[in-house]
Amino acid sequence: MKLTSRRMVCELGLALACGIFVLWTPSLSVTQIPSEKASEPHQMILTKDGFLAIDLPKGWSQSEGPGLAFFLPEGVDASQSNVWIYINSAPVGPKEDDKDLNSYINSDIGGFKQRFKNGFVRKEEDLLLPAMKQRVSVYTFQSGEINNSFEQVIYIPDAGRALILDLSAKNSDAFKGSLSVFHEFAKSYRGGIQMGSPEK
Repeated sequence: MKLTSRRMVCELGLALACGIFVLWTPSLSVTQIPSEKASEPHQMILTKDGFLAIDLPKGWSQSEGPGLAFFLPEGVDASQSNVWIYINSAPVGPKEDDKDLNSYINSDIGGFKQRFKNGFVRKEEDLLLPAMKQRVSVYTFQSGEINNSFEQVIYIPDAGRALILDLSAKNSDAFKGSLSVFHEFAKSYRGGIQMGSPEK
């Protein structure tokens, strides 16, 4: 995402004001933003790298874990869960190893194939993000190992970085049962503000 609409700037600006309270209260990490079109308010998630205008996965909650933000099904302990979602990011640009999003995706796939000799990667149909009016790349990975063997990754272009939404599961049932929630989660994405960077 190279530019942010005026409406997005206003929405994110409101979230930053609300975010002061969030930053003062570590146990709270989600701010609600009123929506003009939806019956339920949109949400703003505070991550380790800034704010993301994206709704919590339905029936899931934010938890401690890897990446910028980590989510588990409600009421499930991390040690017992067969499935989880996390958000991560990687720098891209002229001064980075990966010059653009496609370069990052290719290096991500290459690293996966090196690590998992019995694994395979499949490109899925691009996913439309309605608020962004943008289609993004989706890949499914299968490691061929017992733990964390199923994974789907949605790659979202953002200014100076690749934003990565990742669904990981230990078995096929948990993976397939969470795909629709994962896709709705991704489709709720409306932009973000990185800490220490100008608005985008």
